Amino acid sequence: MLGQDENLAQSNGLPLLPGSLQADLLEAIEAPAITVKKKHLLWQAGSEPSMLYMLQSGWAYTYQARDGKPVNVIDVFIPGDLMGIRDASLPRHTTTAAMLTDGTVSALTKHQLQRLFERSPVLAMEIHSHAVRQQEVLTNRLVSVLGNDARCRIAHFIVEIYSRLKEVYRHVGTDFTFPLLQKHISLALGLTHVHVSRLLKELEEQGIIRKTRRYLEVLDMERLAEMARYPLDATTDTDMGNALHVQSVAQDQQVGVSAQKTQA
Repeated sequence: MLGQDENLAQSNGLPLLPGSLQADLLEAIEAPAITVKKKHLLWQAGSEPSMLYMLQSGWAYTYQARDGKPVNVIDVFIPGDLMGIRDASLPRHTTTAAMLTDGTVSALTKHQLQRLFERSPVLAMEIHSHAVRQQEVLTNRLVSVLGNDARCRIAHFIVEIYSRLKEVYRHVGTDFTFPLLQKHISLALGLTHVHVSRLLKELEEQGIIRKTRRYLEVLDMERLAEMARYPLDATTDTDMGNALHVQSVAQDQQVGVSAQKTQA
């Protein structure tokens, strides 16, 4: 079972780079790690997006609120996610971000991010790919919410979380940390708390999942994915990021060899 406090070997879609760039990345993003408690606010809606955060352990989420109460859950962040990247170019945050569990984060200023981009176009492209992947997850979830019944929405949401965990932890099994409460699921999928509770119970009775307060086990992934209409064999963003990194390094090496021949 994958525990929520397991630290990252590599970040989601951001393979560590060799040499000085790896050191820069570790210094700017991974260190120092800040311990944060459950319900800690990373930013609030309306505030200036001056910081980004790399989530090293624990889970977090963003939400929109009305009269101080969450009305929509937008992002669900898992270890390895770079939080706040989509808002970095906006004048104000459009959501509030809070920790779902205790965890650790590394803070990164927009100025540090800009310097990393200037020093490493490869890293800049990988971070851009990460942001695109985050938006793709939201778009796919919106399509599911608008076009499917409640049962399909919940199945899609579970497979979405599983697939994202699989990108970071290749060894993750079908039982994994799932600290989202029924209220979070209902606000993410536009359903009532009662409806979510009933459907989760039905999925358990049918032998498809087993859910506890902090963990979820998928007992029949094939049936769940079919219900969710979710392609489990789709190419992951991590694969694309790794391929991009390898290709870029090869191109850099080729340019270096050509330059040496020219100088000779």
